[in-house]
Amino acid sequence: MSKEYSFEKGNFTDKYDNIVTGRYVIAADVDGFIYKSRECDLGYDVCLKDHIKCMIEANAGAHYYADGPYTSRFSRTKALIDLKKLKINRRDICGRACRNAYLCLGYISGGKLWHIDTGLCNNQEKDVWAAFLCDFGLGEPKEVTFKEIAEFNTDKYPAARYFETEVDIGDCTKDEDVVKCVYRFLGDDRKTLGEITATMSKPAGMVFERDNGLPKVRFARFMSLIPRTGRADDDDADGTYLDAVMEEITIDGKPWTDEYLDYVWSVQASNITNLQVSNLGDNPVGESIDVISLIHNNQLS
Repeated sequence: MSKEYSFEKGNFTDKYDNIVTGRYVIAADVDGFIYKSRECDLGYDVCLKDHIKCMIEANAGAHYYADGPYTSRFSRTKALIDLKKLKINRRDICGRACRNAYLCLGYISGGKLWHIDTGLCNNQEKDVWAAFLCDFGLGEPKEVTFKEIAEFNTDKYPAARYFETEVDIGDCTKDEDVVKCVYRFLGDDRKTLGEITATMSKPAGMVFERDNGLPKVRFARFMSLIPRTGRADDDDADGTYLDAVMEEITIDGKPWTDEYLDYVWSVQASNITNLQVSNLGDNPVGESIDVISLIHNNQLS
């Protein structure tokens, strides 16, 4: 059974507060690595304590986050996932599904409804890959129900080779904040087998701040394998693992590379055997590809 660690509980150490890059230990044996922490548009580095620290989810399994700049320059992000490259065990020694996998895009904004997670998940009782949307208060989409999103899965499209997902805020107006998420299953030939769209809207200012009339947003991406119960003390050394790749990651149609990344960090680095994020550092895989291999073999005491 794991002990709960969180910024809110105040049991994070301050020993590494002033680092900008490198390994950190946030509590007991909960470690991670900061690959980048810099407000690139503003031209200065940011210490752990001034941004990443309050974002760390110590008991959410091994994972990483990569965040872009907070700006009005961008309105859309997109990624492709090759289903044949995914390897997962989310079950404990008794065969019970004890973790959920998420391969997601999203954003952080300046409004009351300040973020979403959207993309691909494996979070049902049976092991299927499905579209995923956590709206965090935006409400049910116009075109589909949350149930229909969850049922847009590999059971329904057994011939699918790829999953494509995107987030688009380009339809915002001066009166309305609009968020559109798109999900597609593609065949070996990259032709669309099925597609759904989920559009949500709120009065302007509820989701996004504006800069010269344009919505400001910090797009984000992550891959994780978290305790299915949501309980911090269930984040155990259970042998669950995930090998996953996100490819063709773009921001406004351009490769989403180091040039458009401000904050990149991992959590539970001792449970991550490989992590490559875009062209940040010496990534042998590719400039717009993220790769993670994790296995929960190290217990959080």
